[in-house]
Amino acid sequence: MISMPIDANSRVMQLTPSCVALAQTVDATISASTEITFNTSSTFLRVYAISQDIYMKWGTADVTSSNFDEIIPSGQIVDFVIPRQTTGILYTAANFIERAASATLVVIEK
Repeated sequence: MISMPIDANSRVMQLTPSCVALAQTVDATISASTEITFNTSSTFLRVYAISQDIYMKWGTADVTSSNFDEIIPSGQIVDFVIPRQTTGILYTAANFIERAASATLVVIEK
């Protein structure tokens, strides 16, 4: 039997929410920290790293190769439940930067 993932509130969550995308971003020029402000209804991100690794930082602060929260490996898809800030409010943005030249970023918000 396969166990489903559990969220921070100990509730079972499916791997990808079964709803229409609220917003999509495709960026082939993320050589500098690129901020994506989320749709106000977004609670989940599906992030694709095409051709190079991509560093990610929650919030509005710029991301660097020495200051990141997540890494999306090249050629991979990573799903994230948007976390809450210390104030209890969901993050409203994230910043992304390529690890090496020619990375393409795709973000789908649900």
